[in-house]
Amino acid sequence: MTDKQPTYIREIELRYKKRRVKSDAPVNEPLANPQKVYELFSDLQNEAKEKLIAISLDTKLKPLCFEVVAIGSVNAVYARPIEVLRAAIPLNPYGIIVVHNHPTGDPTPSQGDERFTSNLLINTTSLGLEFYDHIIIGHNGYFSFSESGLMRRLKSNIPV
Repeated sequence: MTDKQPTYIREIELRYKKRRVKSDAPVNEPLANPQKVYELFSDLQNEAKEKLIAISLDTKLKPLCFEVVAIGSVNAVYARPIEVLRAAIPLNPYGIIVVHNHPTGDPTPSQGDERFTSNLLINTTSLGLEFYDHIIIGHNGYFSFSESGLMRRLKSNIPV
């Protein structure tokens, strides 16, 4: 008599939960500029560890959802591009914006931030997904890769 064990396959089920935001937060508005993103996620400036968030956008740049992708240490956060895109892909978004904080308060991007953004650009480009911006939140301010022209420079280095 053979006791055959059942075979299983995993089924993925996405669940979303609502998160309360400030009453004047631009939730239903297009995130067409970094200031709007900063207004929505400015509470990151109070975090003691780096936190990386991916925002999925529709064709009108309105947020479909966001996901906290990774929580790091006081001076670093690590995530692979696939982890950033994991929540976005099932929603078939038009584009994404990535946000993270610098607990030191200085939003100036590190070389690691630039490498990460460049790698993510390569991956989003190959998937046909727009990568609009990477915003770093510090104390009372932010740095935008798009606004500074750094995003355009990084995009120009990607082979088509």
